[in-house]
Amino acid sequence: MEQMTDEQLVELVRQGEEAAYRFLVERHQHYVYTLIYRMTEHRETAEDLTQDVFLKLYRSLSLFRGDSKFTTWLYRLTVNLVTDYRRAERRKPYGALLDKVKGWFGDRKEEPEAKALQKEEQETMQRLLAGLPDKYRLILYLYHYKQLSYQEISDVTGLPLKTIETRLYRGKTMLKEKWLEVRGHEDHASGRQRTAAVSKSKL
Repeated sequence: MEQMTDEQLVELVRQGEEAAYRFLVERHQHYVYTLIYRMTEHRETAEDLTQDVFLKLYRSLSLFRGDSKFTTWLYRLTVNLVTDYRRAERRKPYGALLDKVKGWFGDRKEEPEAKALQKEEQETMQRLLAGLPDKYRLILYLYHYKQLSYQEISDVTGLPLKTIETRLYRGKTMLKEKWLEVRGHEDHASGRQRTAAVSKSKL
């Protein structure tokens, strides 16, 4: 089954082949989980919703007509389910406890000092990304990390291409401004520390 396309596996599932469904789940569950985690920022919620997505997938396979790629259809199903979940959560008098966002970038083998610096910058970027409004963060994730085209993002989210282009531009701008602001504060703080050290050495 490894050589089969998603569409071929879907057809087997429709014919009652349970192994084909399990293979579809194994092939896509990591991507679905990652997408949900980026949207919810909560590990346990992402795990629960991933199970819900594949349960809904199994019940909805008869609706897949092949007008778009299976992955696009699956991402759209996922986004819709998470959107419904978040809308319901906002009606509750309390919010879920959020985990810190991790793993936006893969680890690289660096020298210890460079690796420490890289980790610090990654954590800063993760925090800034997590602080963006949902509508910008989702578009940035789909475009940069899933590397979907504007049209594919439109298929997933149901948004017009012009809206996607605008949100991507504004999201990048907001992220850049926040990054420069944070780095500026850090540079200013470092400058004060260096000045204090020099003054102390002269005493």
